[in-house]
Amino acid sequence: MHPLHRRQRPGDSPATVAGRLLAITLVGLLVAALAGCGNLPPGPPPPPSQFLTAPVDAPLSQLAATVPAGRSAFRAMLYSADALQTRLDLIGQARSGIDIQTYLLGDDATGHQLMRALRDAAARGVRVRLLVDDLYTAGMSDLLLGLAAYPGMELRLYNPFPAGRDSWLLRSVRLLGDFSRLNRRMHNKLFIADGRAAVVGGRNLADAYFMRSDEGNFIDFDLLCTGVVVPELAVHFDAFWNSSFAVPVQALADNGLDTAARQTSFDRLSSAIADGPAQAPRLPIGPMGPTALMVADARVFFDTPEKTAGQGGQPFVLPVASLLNDAHERVVIVSPYFLPSEAGLDRMRAARERGVTVQVVTNSLVDSDEPLVSVAYGRRRMALLQSGIRLFELSSERLHQRTPVGQSLGTSVGRLHAKLGFIDDHLMLVGSMNLDPRSATQNTELALVIDSPELTRQVLDQLAPTRSSGVYEVRLADDGQSVEWVAGGGADSDAEHLRDEPAPPWWQRFKLWLLSHLVPDDLL
Repeated sequence: MHPLHRRQRPGDSPATVAGRLLAITLVGLLVAALAGCGNLPPGPPPPPSQFLTAPVDAPLSQLAATVPAGRSAFRAMLYSADALQTRLDLIGQARSGIDIQTYLLGDDATGHQLMRALRDAAARGVRVRLLVDDLYTAGMSDLLLGLAAYPGMELRLYNPFPAGRDSWLLRSVRLLGDFSRLNRRMHNKLFIADGRAAVVGGRNLADAYFMRSDEGNFIDFDLLCTGVVVPELAVHFDAFWNSSFAVPVQALADNGLDTAARQTSFDRLSSAIADGPAQAPRLPIGPMGPTALMVADARVFFDTPEKTAGQGGQPFVLPVASLLNDAHERVVIVSPYFLPSEAGLDRMRAARERGVTVQVVTNSLVDSDEPLVSVAYGRRRMALLQSGIRLFELSSERLHQRTPVGQSLGTSVGRLHAKLGFIDDHLMLVGSMNLDPRSATQNTELALVIDSPELTRQVLDQLAPTRSSGVYEVRLADDGQSVEWVAGGGADSDAEHLRDEPAPPWWQRFKLWLLSHLVPDDLL
C-alpha cells in the first residue's frame, strides 16, 4: 500500500496526497537525487479522433429516438447495482463507439469487470476510447498495456507521471518536482455509448463506488442521459481525448511483451478478481426498478483541458453561482467535500437575506475520507450557521442503524460522494464537482443543469432517508456561541443532542491539526 494512502484509497484526492507528501519530503528528496528526473515522451501526438454515432437501427439509437426532437431525457441512478448494470448494458448494446472518461479506474472487481466488458465490445467491432487520469494507475502498467493490446481498444492516460509507473514513492518524488502541473487532475466522469446515451455523475469506476468494498463505500449518484445533450457531452470528451495531456499508455510504459503476450497477461490479471465471488452486488434493496426516462431541458458546463495548464476559466462554477443568485425559495446542496470560498459564502448569505432556505449535506469529520477538508470546513461552520444556513453531516453510524442504505454497507464505513444541487424544486445540478477550492481552481470538472420538477422531486425523495435519519443536523446551541449536533427528532425530548463533534481518536485529530496548519486551503 502506498504510504500516503488511507484505508479508503479510492476517495483520496491530490489534496490529501499533497498533505501527506509533507511528511516524507526528506525521503523523497533523497530518492530524487538517486532516481533523477523523467520527462514526458517526445514525439508527435497521436492523430485526433471524434465520437462515433450509431446508425438509426442500433439499439441505443432507437432509445434516443423516443425523445422529442430538440429535447433530452434522463433516468436517476442512486442505487449502485442499477448504476453498474446500466454501464454494462450500455457496453453490451453499443454498436459503433464507446467513450469513457474517469478519474479513477479500480484494479478491483468492478474495474476488471468493466475492462473485460470493454475488451469484448472491441472484439465485436466497437471502437473503445478509454481516458483515465494518471494519479491512481501506479502498479497497473501490465493490466493497462494488456487491455490496450486488443484491436479496437485505445487507452490514454491524462496528465501522466513521466516516471514511477509502478512506484508510489517515485511518483511522490515527481509530484514534488513538478507540483504545479501534476497537482492538476482530470476529475471528470463521463460514459458515452454510440453517441446516443451517456452517464454523468460522481461515480468513479471502482468497488467503493458501487457498494462492493469491505472497508468503505460511497453513497453516490449519476444520471442516464439521452437526446440532444449527449452530442454536447461527446464534444467535451473529444476535447480531452485530443488534448496534449492525453498520452497513449504504450508511450508511457513498456513491459517487454509482444501483443499476444500482453493480451494473455490482461486475461490473467483481470480474471482472478472479475470472475470471483466479489462480483455479486451486495445491495439487498436491489436496483431501482424500471423507470421511464423523464424528458427535460439541460445545459452542459465543463472545464477545458487548458485548465490543466493553468489557463482558461472555470465554467462549471457558473451554474452554481447563477443558480444561487436566481433562487427564490429553496437551495439544497449535497457535496461530500464542502469548503465554500468567501464569494460562495457571500452568495449563500445573500440568498438567506432574500428569504431563501439554504441546506447543505456533507460528510462528518469522523467518517470523511478527506478529513483535512472537513477540518477546514469546521472553521467556517460557525459563520455558516450564523448566516442561517442549515448544515447536515452524514453519520456512518446512523446510516447503519436507521436507513436501508445501512443494510448494504455491511461492516464497511459509509460516506457521501454524490455531488448535487437543487434550486426551487425544479432545477437540479449533477456532476463531478465538489464545492471546494480544488474543484474551482485545480481539477477539471463537468456538470449538467436540468430543469425538471418531476426529476428533482424524484431524486430528493430517493435521498430523503439519507438526508434525515442518516445525518446529524449541526445547530447553534442555546447560548448562540457554540455548536451542537442534533438527530432523531429535532428539538423534541427524544432528540439526540451532542455538544462535542463526533470525531476520530485523539491521535488522528492531532495529526489532522498538524497537517491543517501545513496544507493551505486552496489545495483542499
